[in-house]
Amino acid sequence: METKFIDLHIHPAMKPMGKSFNRKPGVNNPDKNRLNNIWHHDSATFLDKVLNIVTTLTKFRQSDFTSLAKGGAEVVCVSLCGLEKSFVMSKLGTRLPGDVVSDLVTGLGKKRIDHVQEMSDYFSDLEMEYDFYKQLDGHKVKIDGLWHRYKIVSSFNEIEESQDPDTKTIFIILTIEGAHVFNAGLQMMGKTANPDEVLANVDKVKNWDKKLFFMGLTHHFDNEMVGHAQSLHGVVRKMCDQSDRMNEGFNDLGWKVLRKLLDNSNGKRVLPDLKHMSVKARNEYYRFLEEEYPGEILPLIVSHGAVNGFRSHLEKVEDDLFNYGKFQPDDINFYDDEILRIVRSGGVFGIQFDERRVASETELKKGGPTLNRRKMLFYKSKLIWNQIQHVAEVLNRNDQFAWGIQCIGTDYDGMINPLNGFWGAEEMPLFDSYLEKHAYNFLASSQSDNLKDYNKLKASDIVERFMRGNAWDFLKKNF
Repeated sequence: METKFIDLHIHPAMKPMGKSFNRKPGVNNPDKNRLNNIWHHDSATFLDKVLNIVTTLTKFRQSDFTSLAKGGAEVVCVSLCGLEKSFVMSKLGTRLPGDVVSDLVTGLGKKRIDHVQEMSDYFSDLEMEYDFYKQLDGHKVKIDGLWHRYKIVSSFNEIEESQDPDTKTIFIILTIEGAHVFNAGLQMMGKTANPDEVLANVDKVKNWDKKLFFMGLTHHFDNEMVGHAQSLHGVVRKMCDQSDRMNEGFNDLGWKVLRKLLDNSNGKRVLPDLKHMSVKARNEYYRFLEEEYPGEILPLIVSHGAVNGFRSHLEKVEDDLFNYGKFQPDDINFYDDEILRIVRSGGVFGIQFDERRVASETELKKGGPTLNRRKMLFYKSKLIWNQIQHVAEVLNRNDQFAWGIQCIGTDYDGMINPLNGFWGAEEMPLFDSYLEKHAYNFLASSQSDNLKDYNKLKASDIVERFMRGNAWDFLKKNF
């Protein structure tokens, strides 16, 4: 039986659009054998996997639409993000070896990197990526003897009404990661954000012919609007400087952009995604909702996050005895009091499949590199189960339904270090089977004794909710 899943955060266009710069920039080639085709399948080879395990670099493709189709994707929230210049104009410079390292990290190709280094308009890059998806919208591709297509939708009704019995369809919902795309954060080019231009670009996006559902207000670097959390690790952190406005909150332009996004005229509200916002900015946003939307509950969205296990930013105490010390403690990850805010708002919490984000260094070392494939798959999938379980226990302690907000938000092809063994979307059926083992073990152990009766679900039901059901219910209510 096919395992369907919904992913709240992926970047399928990142690598094929990058490769399009080798010949025709921005062209999504209809031939899936071409590198600049979004269906082009380039799964991890043995050497790719070794390189990833040793260096954490991910050169292979994870969320091309062939992988998504093979893995059972039903709906995907694709993230348009516009590569930030600070990734490719780094401490290593804009020439070799800086370009070589950037190419290794991103897998985009040198010509794409050269373009990002030279350009001075993030918004045109955003429009190029939007057009890249539209070019093959509805285009049919045969995979394993069956016809497939993707379809960009602007409402949940379109998902229900656009089913084709002769063609398997992956439905695309558009999102954005980082308000720099409105053409801000270009200080290294000697430019300061023009508020009128930025706000006009917000209006343009809200009037696209395909609806934007939600967006992250910041990404990795200063965008002159909203403060970001520290996010980079390893070789990338050594290359790139995130310090400008890191851990700051909203400024005047940031508030104006936020209000314009939340304006629901003609049903075109765009919901903020909390991921990458600094703790200060997140708390400012929570207060903003309480003060300016007192009679309306807007759902809080984390498209691709993780927990840090602490009670709150002010009380760094771990109440989860079973998972004590297992989580990555940086405050880009979310606190228990934020988990409660999300559930009370009717929101969702997408869990990303990035080893560097979902587990502490101590926990990762316990699993260590292993040549035993079954052990590797069991241990790596357990890292995601630990996240799901922690959220459930926080909610259960606070008299909430425990299994209703956890979703998939892999961040595949977003420069992550994927879970070893679960290299991309194609492995989702395998991941599903291992996740059910962990759910079953949890329910059969003393760890589940404190679950309230209404939280004692079957293992298969918990996993189905995570893989598909929770996201489906959220989209049905809010999209």
